[in-house]
Amino acid sequence: MGRKNLLTDLDGDKLTAVNDGQRVFLSGERAPSQPTLGSRGAVGAMSRSLELISAERDAAKALSVQVAAGQIVIDVEPSLIDASIVPDRMPGNDEDHVALVASIAASGQLVPVLLRPHPTIQGRFQTAYGHRRVRALAELRRPVRAVIRELSDEELVVAQGKENSERRDLSFIERASYAIALDDRGFGRETIMSALSVDKTELSRLISVGRALPRSLVEAIGPAPKAGRRRWSDLVERVAGRQAEKAIAETLALSRFAAASSDDRFSLVWTALSASKPTAANTTTWAGGDGKKIARIERHAHRITLSLDEKAAPRFGDFLIGQLPDLYAAFLSGRKSG
Repeated sequence: MGRKNLLTDLDGDKLTAVNDGQRVFLSGERAPSQPTLGSRGAVGAMSRSLELISAERDAAKALSVQVAAGQIVIDVEPSLIDASIVPDRMPGNDEDHVALVASIAASGQLVPVLLRPHPTIQGRFQTAYGHRRVRALAELRRPVRAVIRELSDEELVVAQGKENSERRDLSFIERASYAIALDDRGFGRETIMSALSVDKTELSRLISVGRALPRSLVEAIGPAPKAGRRRWSDLVERVAGRQAEKAIAETLALSRFAAASSDDRFSLVWTALSASKPTAANTTTWAGGDGKKIARIERHAHRITLSLDEKAAPRFGDFLIGQLPDLYAAFLSGRKSG
């Protein structure tokens, strides 16, 4: 009875498929056929069958180890792939997507994406990086060439951020938005700095600029790859120091705004805020203990603007930016205790 069941289990469809050195055969694909067993009688057939089972199991174990270590590339159906836990991109230009689809259609997927097994859904995956490639391949109805690696949440966002940082593929505001998204999900500052490859001061700049702008405005403008930190920082000042809400609303409602590229949308908002009239502000000057006038403080109806004199206090601005996370934490703590 046991012998009959053992031989029945040798059906090729029930054996684990393995890597043939170039391609990994996933569920539903057949591996290259094994050599036909010789006719040495029932004992010989059983012996060879046991050897095949043992070899297949060993190969499957080796394959699992390689996949977990991210040492091989496999094909995954796009329908099995979910987005990252924290998006790192804003909706881009449709022309960029069309160009990527055309490139992959002509030359194939040249660079694998990085996935991890979904932490809660068996048989599914989450993207660490390669979201645009996954989207393009789904549209082309082609499998996604991917490296599969077991990653914690922290490891996923670090891998995601580093891949984009090394390719310098994210714009300033995308990096700022990504930093804020990670911060809002409770990731530690060390993890966020590692993900974005920035120091504490630069991270504070990213978060302060990103949080100072209305989220709706940032999403309406988009990634604006040509607008760097300086122009986004200046835009913060323009939003703070002028009757911005009406000017922004009127600009976003323009038909040419919707049809413009992301960089052109940034320019339209910039121009609109430049033309708006400044609001009345209560302005005061703050001097240090040595008598130097270091800070100019402008109080508007809904915002306070702090301007520092770099000549009077060199590097004090960087120091203050670096202290913002601790100051804000102390402020929140004081509100709770009060």
